[in-house]
Amino acid sequence: MKKVLKVLLVLVLAVLIATAGYVGYVLLSWHRIGNQELSVNGRAALESGTPQHIISYNIGFGAYESDYGFFMDGGTESWAWSKERLDANLKTISSFLGEQDADLYLIQEVDFDSTRSYHFDERPYLTAALPGYAWTFAQNYDSPFLCYPFRQPHGASRAG
Repeated sequence: MKKVLKVLLVLVLAVLIATAGYVGYVLLSWHRIGNQELSVNGRAALESGTPQHIISYNIGFGAYESDYGFFMDGGTESWAWSKERLDANLKTISSFLGEQDADLYLIQEVDFDSTRSYHFDERPYLTAALPGYAWTFAQNYDSPFLCYPFRQPHGASRAG
């Protein structure tokens, strides 16, 4: 009986140490991204005093499909379903944007080097779809490795 209690105590302590270590890692990894030097790639010009057609589009890191449920929104998914579907989604998103003929595009949740999007750099899909447009990228998300959900951890994410 004493041996079983010792084994259980060791297991409980190991779990507590691992949990404390992970919480420490997440807290110590947190940092403010801070001010960024942004550069415009290409020539940008909008005419003042004229109506502008502006599109704002959160692409949901290229993963969201009609039946996709992100775990932070009450669903169960934490990654794009596959590299192939992510690639197809990004092509569809890029094609849609290219058809809009907007003066200004504001695109959110564009991943680069994120676990949830298989470390794809999604920026080239979008810039290729909008030839002739100037663009800039500002990173606004840099998350340490999140080990939840346990079935498929969200991982580390970088996006803008």
